[in-house]
Amino acid sequence: MSERTEQQRKRAMQEKRRQRNKIIRRRRAMFFGGIVVIIVALVLIISVIVKNITGDIVSTNTLTLTEKGVTFEEVSSTEDLSKSDVKSYAKEIIKEYNAQSDKGSVKLDKVSEKKDVVYVKTTYDSVDTYSEFSGYEAFSGTIAEAKKAGYDFSSTFVSVAKGKKGDVADTETVTEDDSLNVLIIRENATYVVDGNIVYVSDENTTVTNSTTVSTVSDEESNDSAVLTYIIYK
Repeated sequence: MSERTEQQRKRAMQEKRRQRNKIIRRRRAMFFGGIVVIIVALVLIISVIVKNITGDIVSTNTLTLTEKGVTFEEVSSTEDLSKSDVKSYAKEIIKEYNAQSDKGSVKLDKVSEKKDVVYVKTTYDSVDTYSEFSGYEAFSGTIAEAKKAGYDFSSTFVSVAKGKKGDVADTETVTEDDSLNVLIIRENATYVVDGNIVYVSDENTTVTNSTTVSTVSDEESNDSAVLTYIIYK
């Protein structure tokens, strides 16, 4: 065999090895890539399962306005009442309320316990239903409807843009467009409205984002809560 022929044979063998190694590397990458995809998928599935079992528990009492009504999420210490006590009591008072109310119904969605906190989620047909059931003053509607209901908007207001408080605004400016929506409530909690907030009463309020306001007072009791106006569109 000539030297040239031998070199050609060696180059051919080297090329075959390169092609074989390339195929092996590709298959190995596909194999490990598939494992990674499977692991990621399993993690996502497990996280969804865990979330569905435990749910997202809010850190403060939160009232959320929705197209279907109102959702209220409440958290309390297990030092006050256990999960079973809370569930029994909630079922009892909701059943009693629904049997006699003409302002809509209340539904107990969930009661759960995590560490030393009991979480309760309830839904209401409307803000009127929530107000009557809870005993806290509350109103939801347009500014025009609020005025008709007797609210005079005598508060110090600030504008809200991009989820942050801005300049002071007088009542005349705030109520100029009386087709804007307003949530009026006297309770210390977090409120999530179904629109972008444009004005909020300044006293004891914190704007978290474009749809969320929290109210606080120097005292824990809701008896000390001031009347809060949240105006949004």
